[in-house]
Order: sequence, then structure tokens, then C-alpha cells
Amino acid sequence: MTEEDESSGRSGYGLDRVLAISDGVFAFAITLLVLDLVVPVLSPGASSADLWQALSKEWVSFLSYITSFLIAGLWWNAHNRNFRYIRNCDSTLRWLNLLFLLWIALLPFFTKILDQYHTLQIAVVLYATDQTAAGVFMGLSFWYASRNRHLIDKNLNGSAIRSRLLANAVAPIFFIISMGISFIDPTIATYFWFAMFPVLALTHSMERKSEKWN
Repeated sequence: MTEEDESSGRSGYGLDRVLAISDGVFAFAITLLVLDLVVPVLSPGASSADLWQALSKEWVSFLSYITSFLIAGLWWNAHNRNFRYIRNCDSTLRWLNLLFLLWIALLPFFTKILDQYHTLQIAVVLYATDQTAAGVFMGLSFWYASRNRHLIDKNLNGSAIRSRLLANAVAPIFFIISMGISFIDPTIATYFWFAMFPVLALTHSMERKSEKWN
């Protein structure tokens, strides 16, 4: 670790900047998601029924938005859980975190592809690939930080570390499986993503029970 890294770690400045840019990217990505929702243009004298009918035709866009919003929330929550244990940072952790954010920033782009081509298998695979890459780099970030406990709280017990590593692996596994399902039915593959939320809730419950400080 360089002298600059050690100095930033002692002051907390370096870690604060990592969290600040992370929250900024999440806020930006979530904001861009809603911009793809289009207000229907109706002719003069249109009725409420006409507006409702026009809005109902946009259900795929609304579903894509809700799906990506929830997934972005999943990553943001997991990111916070990871950094709850991290007490220091160095250049490697910063780069791993930036590579994670790279895929988060691309979420609106792949959401738009999924919205417009949700029946195409390649659209589902591209979206799932983006999310898998995000999960891999997030998992690598915590694995690197927890390796030999050099960047995490040294009083955290091993069981809690293993539970966090397991929780980080859940989402990427689900997205990889969904790629295979997309070859059978792209729509079922997208619905499959929602199944990971109860699994994550279970892993988080296990993590809370295993969390102890030596």
C-alpha cells in the first residue's frame, strides 16, 4: 500500500470518496431509468378512457422500469452492506469499485434494450450479462477487502465474512441461470430474476445471525 493510500485510509477521506462516487452513480442511473417512460400524446378532446388505454400499452416500459429500479436498489443495498465492514481502501479496491460502477452506469442502456426488444433472447442475455458483470466486480471488491482482513474490521468473525461472500454470489448466479432460461423463453427468464429477492432476504437473515465481533 502506498503512503498516499495509508494516509487516505487513516483520515477516512479515501473511503468517503469511494462511497460518494458510488452513491452518485446510483442516483444518476436511477434518474436515467425514469426518463425512458413516455407520456402518451393524445388528440384534442381525448377522454380519460383514451388516456388509460394509451398508458396500458406502455406496461412493458413500466415493468422494465420497476425491474431495473428494484435491481439497482438490490445492488445499492448490497454495496452498503459490503462497505459496512470495510474500514480502509487502497488503489486496487478503488479500481474494483469503479469497474462495478461501470456496469451500474450502463443499466439504463440495457434497460432500454430490454424494454424495446423484451421478446428477443439476445436482449435478455445482454441485460443479464451487464448485471452478472456488476455482481462479479462487487463480489471481487469484498473478497479483496476481506482477504487476510487487510481492509475490513479485524474484529469481524469469519462466519459473517463467509455469509457476506455468499450473499454477493446470489445475484450473479441467478442472472447466469436466466441466460440459459432465455434460450427457452425470454419472458420467463426476466420473471426468474424476481426469484432472487426472497433468496437474498434469506442470506441477509443468515448474515445477521452470524455477525459477531471478536
